[in-house]
Formats: sequence, C-alpha cells, structure tokens
Amino acid sequence: MLVLSPATAHDLAALQVIERSATDLYYEAGFSRLAIRPRGDDDMRALLGQTTILLARDGDDAIGYVSYYPRGPYMHLEEIAVRRDRQRRGSGRQLADQVLAAARADPQCSHLSLVAFCRAPWALRLYDRLGFRPLVALPGPLPHAELLNELLPEAAADEPRQVMVMPIAS
Repeated sequence: MLVLSPATAHDLAALQVIERSATDLYYEAGFSRLAIRPRGDDDMRALLGQTTILLARDGDDAIGYVSYYPRGPYMHLEEIAVRRDRQRRGSGRQLADQVLAAARADPQCSHLSLVAFCRAPWALRLYDRLGFRPLVALPGPLPHAELLNELLPEAAADEPRQVMVMPIAS
C-alpha cells in the first residue's frame, strides 16, 4: 500500500533516484539529454523550497513523487515522477489525485494546470485519463490565461511542449 508524505531535505537522495529512473524513459523514447535533464542536488533543493512535494513509499521503498504549487486560480502540477520498475500500477494516478484534493481544498483554485511534452504519449495518456485537456482545445477564455502562457519555457524546436488544464469540480 502506498503512503504519501511531505518530502523533506532528508529525502533528497530518494527523490533523485526516482527522478533519474523516470528521466530514463524519456531518453529511451528519443528525447535529447539537453532537453530532459534529471534535477541535480541544487535543483531538487530548490524544488523542495518552492513547491509542495509528496513522496510515495511502499513500505520503506520510495517509488514516486509529485510536486505542485498554487499559481493564481490554478494549482500547477509541476511534476509526477514514478520509478520505472513501479510504473503502470496506478501510482501516478494516486499522486495526481493528491494534487486534485489539494486544489479542491483551496477556495482560490478553479483549475489544475501542467506542462507536458507533446512527444511523451505515456504521460499524455495519463493526463487525458485524469481529465486534462490542451489549453488550445478549451472553449472560451480562462481566468488569468496569461499565467498559463508564462508556464511554457523556451523549448527546443524538437521538443515541443503544451499547457494542459483541468477544471476542478468541487
């Protein structure tokens, strides 16, 4: 059974193992090592300081994490990472469900947002099943859409990304 708890600086090594394992999937799918890099120690420390990170454990075994933070009317899902040997067992879904619960508990929040690589079908399938839709496919204007457009980094032409959004039903 998975147990989720807030990550701390003591969990840095476990978070980095998960990050490297999840990143390998992108390399095997043909992504460049320049476009996808696992976070180093400093980057992971920064992520810990800037976002909420929940670490998923199965017993003593750290198997995944989710990182998220509020951004205006959006709860932004920064990253879901699950160790390769533990993928396709519902762990990513459980992690995403925790972000949805946090968003629903925030009275300021109306939507979840994330940025996805367009060439990562395994991630896009998960996001679609969760209810995320590409921003460009949504009807009508969203509140503070400029916040969403700011999420897209300057990406290499061979690694396009898209903002995806999911409304929160209370």
